[in-house]
Amino acid sequence: MRPEIKGYFLKEYGAWSVLITVCLIGVGVSRAFYWTLIPLFLALGLLINSKQAYMKWIRRTEDRKSLAIYLGQIIAAAFILISIFTSDIPRLLPLLIVPAAYLFMNKVKGEHFILTEVLGFALLSLAGVLVKFLLTDSLDIRFFLAVALYFTANVLKVKTMLLRKMRYRVLTALYAVFAVFVYWWMNIPVIVLLPLADNIIVAATLYKVKLQTVGWMEVAKSLMFLGLFSYYY
Repeated sequence: MRPEIKGYFLKEYGAWSVLITVCLIGVGVSRAFYWTLIPLFLALGLLINSKQAYMKWIRRTEDRKSLAIYLGQIIAAAFILISIFTSDIPRLLPLLIVPAAYLFMNKVKGEHFILTEVLGFALLSLAGVLVKFLLTDSLDIRFFLAVALYFTANVLKVKTMLLRKMRYRVLTALYAVFAVFVYWWMNIPVIVLLPLADNIIVAATLYKVKLQTVGWMEVAKSLMFLGLFSYYY
C-alpha cells in the first residue's frame, strides 16, 4: 500500500477498540445477529476512519485531496446507512447532534480539548445504539447514556495519569460516583460499573504504569464492561 494512502487510515487503536466493544454490547443486549450488521459495521468504520482525512483538511483547508477523501467516506457511509434503515432514517436524524457537536468542537478547540474528547467517546457510543436499533427496532437513549457514561469516564482517568493534577484526580473520582448515581437512577445494576473502580484507585494513588500497559488495561476493562452490561442490562 502506498504511503499516501496509508496516511488516511486512522491509527487511533483505542477508538477502534471502543467502536468494536460498543457494537458487541449492542449485539449482546439485543440477543440477536442479522447479516445486515456487516454493512452497518462497514459504514461505522468508514465514519470513524474519516476523522483522519478531516484532521488533515482542517489543518490545511486548501488540502482538497483530504477534503475529497473525507467527503467520500461520509457519502459512502451515508449511502450504506440509508440502504439499511430506509424509512427509519427520520427517527435517527436527532442523533446527528452528537457528530455535529464533535466536529464543531474539534474545529474550534482541537481534538485534545477535554469536551472534544468526551464528545468523541459519546460519538463512538452511538454505534451501539445503531446496532441495537437495527436488531430490536428500539431507539434506546437510556442505553446510549449508560454506555457513553462509562467510556467518557476514562477521558478523565487518562488526563489524570498524564497530567497528574489534583483537579483531574478530583474530577475522575466525582465522575465515577456520578456515573453510579445515574445508573441507580436509570435502574441499571451498578455492578456493571465495577471496571470504574480502577478510576477511583488512579485518582487516589496516581499509580504509575507504561502508556502501552494503560491501553491494554483499558481493553481488559472494556471487555469486563461488555460482559457485565450484556448480562445485566
